[in-house]
Amino acid sequence: MTNPYPAIAPTTSYMRSLTIGSVLGIPVRINFSLLLFLPILVWLIAGQIELYADLVNAISPTAVDVETLTEGSTPWLIGAVAAVGLFVGVLLHELGHSVTAMRYGIGIASITLWIFGGLARMEDLPEDWSIEFWVALAGPATSVGIAGVCYLALFAIPSSAPTILIFVVAWLAVINLSLAVFNMLPAFPMDGGRIFRALLARNRPYVEATAIASKTGRFFGVAMVVVGLLSFAPLLALVGFFVYVAAGAESRIVTLRDLLRDVRADDLIQTDASTVSTDTTVQELLQRMFEDRRTGYPVVDADGRLAGLVSLGALRSVPATDRATATVADVMTQNPPTVSPATPAFEVLERLAESGSDRVAVLDGDRLVGTLDNEAIVAYIDLVQGIGPMTETEAPEVPPPDGYA
Repeated sequence: MTNPYPAIAPTTSYMRSLTIGSVLGIPVRINFSLLLFLPILVWLIAGQIELYADLVNAISPTAVDVETLTEGSTPWLIGAVAAVGLFVGVLLHELGHSVTAMRYGIGIASITLWIFGGLARMEDLPEDWSIEFWVALAGPATSVGIAGVCYLALFAIPSSAPTILIFVVAWLAVINLSLAVFNMLPAFPMDGGRIFRALLARNRPYVEATAIASKTGRFFGVAMVVVGLLSFAPLLALVGFFVYVAAGAESRIVTLRDLLRDVRADDLIQTDASTVSTDTTVQELLQRMFEDRRTGYPVVDADGRLAGLVSLGALRSVPATDRATATVADVMTQNPPTVSPATPAFEVLERLAESGSDRVAVLDGDRLVGTLDNEAIVAYIDLVQGIGPMTETEAPEVPPPDGYA
């Protein structure tokens, strides 16, 4: 069980999640996809008790009785306890990544548990190969440690203990070791793929190392899909699909970050000071957009302070019969995303992606300097990149990298 890279939705930034608490000051969230998947996981575990019992008896000093485990509602109880235990292990796996990252000064925004496991969302991903190596390795190493603790616990549990307890502890030992091995596959952007990229980056440019790792990841993604379909394992096939898409997405992200490395918002800013007031009618603004050949404006209040942003898309949502009376204040985006002139252009892309907006307001203190939208950033990228033109909508759909599975 793993979590493909957050460059593809769902991500911790873009999928709906419920915060359940914090560990070491890191918010812990549960995505709704996990809540939907948990009953299925319980059912899968409950339906394979006999298969798992053979593995348990192979490693446990105390044999478990299959008939006892399959009586009445016992399989469902085992499934529920084992599923919860599994995701506790996933949480510890992500904490392994997180604690190691924090030792290198990398902040952790959150940990999210979802259908494919977990995601530690980092404020920035390291480009130093040695840091990435150790941060990536920490997750699988934690899973191996959990497996080892569970295995040793089997020798401490008395033979008179409930059979369910022995079974679940042994199952957790097996499953955590299996997950550690699976995560070590060089299927970028899984942990093993990140380790592979880190090793490549020792003597190659980071972008080149990412491209090689991405191609390898896509290969493994296709292999997972094929094996999953042939073996009637839909979850494996779905993981393979996400790995394939995520590998390509992160390669584009790294390329974008490299292209925009030394570019700031004030290098691309649109300094046209045109604004609209909150009491401008929708009809008036549509006419002005037609005359100015613009699709969006910053909105200011009576005191000249930024009140929001308004775009053509928002105006189109107003019925034609109401456009003469509806005002900009009724349709504008309040509390719009803002950046400073010194904000790196790549961070601007992140703000656009997180907000779902097509433009940000650039403020120097409280003073509105201008706006910056996707089109301006894409136009710049088209001038300097060698990988072909990019459509206006591509950039915000590829948010900056932010996590480890």
